[in-house]
Amino acid sequence: MKVAYFTPNDREPPEDRHERLGRVLKHVQEYYRKQMESHGYGPLTFALEWSEPGKLKIYDVKGEGNRYDYPEGAAWKVHQEVREALRKQHGMDADNEYLLILGNFVEWKEDLWTEYGPRGAGGGSVAAGYAWASDDLHVDPDLLTSKEAGGHSARLGNYSLGKYNAYHFGVIAHELGHCFGYPHDSERDSQKKTLGVSLMGTGNYNYAEEIRGEGAGAFLTDAAALFLSTTRAFNPAFNRVLEGYFRFDRLEADYMGDKLVLSGRLDTRLPVAGIIAFNDNLNIPDDYDATSWVAKPDEKGDFKIEIGELEKVPYQLRLKFLFHGGFLDLSMNYSNLSGEPDLEPINTFLNVGAINRFLDEKRYDEVEKILNILCEKYPQNPKWARKLKHLATVQSPPERFKPGKVDESQAHVDLTYAATLEESVGWYEPSRGILRDLGFMEVCGAFFESGIFAHANSRYVFSLDQKWKEFEFAYGIQDRHPGSVVFVIRGDGKELFRSQIVKSGELHMGQVNISGVDKLELITEESENLNHNDWGLWLRPTLIR
Repeated sequence: MKVAYFTPNDREPPEDRHERLGRVLKHVQEYYRKQMESHGYGPLTFALEWSEPGKLKIYDVKGEGNRYDYPEGAAWKVHQEVREALRKQHGMDADNEYLLILGNFVEWKEDLWTEYGPRGAGGGSVAAGYAWASDDLHVDPDLLTSKEAGGHSARLGNYSLGKYNAYHFGVIAHELGHCFGYPHDSERDSQKKTLGVSLMGTGNYNYAEEIRGEGAGAFLTDAAALFLSTTRAFNPAFNRVLEGYFRFDRLEADYMGDKLVLSGRLDTRLPVAGIIAFNDNLNIPDDYDATSWVAKPDEKGDFKIEIGELEKVPYQLRLKFLFHGGFLDLSMNYSNLSGEPDLEPINTFLNVGAINRFLDEKRYDEVEKILNILCEKYPQNPKWARKLKHLATVQSPPERFKPGKVDESQAHVDLTYAATLEESVGWYEPSRGILRDLGFMEVCGAFFESGIFAHANSRYVFSLDQKWKEFEFAYGIQDRHPGSVVFVIRGDGKELFRSQIVKSGELHMGQVNISGVDKLELITEESENLNHNDWGLWLRPTLIR
């Protein structure tokens, strides 16, 4: 890990920074080492650069502005200046490093201390990242045990010198966790008395309090330790570029006793290190309260993860499947308001991926098995039976027909399987009744048997021979794809309809007069973010006499 020291242009860096900060970071380094060892991973920790024994190697950066030019939310501004300075002065690509930036922003007036600038920030991945924290001359591990008055701040109140140090140490340790790629998590109720507070929750305020007899201190959860063991900072065998695949043969949720139980089997050629489940109360707007739970698959890929301490609240469940060099994230919401979790949203979400994969591989028997299970589990939801019935159409779609040649006794006709004069889409292939091999058509949770895949920019042209009077339709964006699309209808080159920008989570209806129209064009156009994730759908496209 590289360490940069950022000083605004109206201040000077402290002379003792190499030795003192060397002691500070060795303390944090040793904290991580002990925590990883306590979880059975051995004495793993991050590495530091030293210019000589006892002197931390520091990359000094002088700011372009004074201390007042870097307000509390300006960590990214500091980060940009540091990155550019490291590139110019040392030829360093900071985006490919773990980088800790310590800022010289604390000022004392008698016993009142004030932090100018950003107080803490961090972000990263399994291979690189950055962390930001403030420095001060009073920060030294030799002072962590002190109960002497350490001054006070308008924001935090009175602090002992030891508590003041613990605050700064805790911020460094916490933000380094983010630098290594780990999110927030909270301690469980059963852990508070013996282990204390999760470092990656609010434990930055509890760092080292046990050495002053003021509490149990801060600890790394088993989930955090598992994650860190797979990162470049902690894993000597780290290799980000791995060939293989990662998918599920089975993944389902059950309620057993008082626990939400996720079980399944992984079908993967990647070395899976483990699975983390973050259970996050949606009534609390941030993620500091998310409890974390872990499991490791056996040699067959089977796993079971048990989530306890459930409250009567809505939750977001976030799953992180870890392999050495990366991970796969899944996220879904569910409710436990009745005291027993509603598992249908979880099982629906978990099975969408498997259904889509089996459709992609044309393994329709496997799709049928999953749909049968969901029909049995949730008979009150007719969507599963409808999808099961529609599967037969997916396997043997109707023959194409010409809309202008339909018998005039037929009052209406669905364009889903109509022949076209021209057709094109902005991604993948034109598709009817299903997203080719990419899944069933769904908008706002509603399933549609009838529809045309129209990823922007797309164009479908139909010959009507002036035989139809009205065109009725619905339109939206495929669920789980956060794109934005404009839907357009033209008749013989004349624009008959143009929607507003349509975003994910919207379902709209429309009707257009097409009397006398020979050629009907259904068009989607990109809007925001070019055509990224613009999975537009024309739904129930119906011609009426």
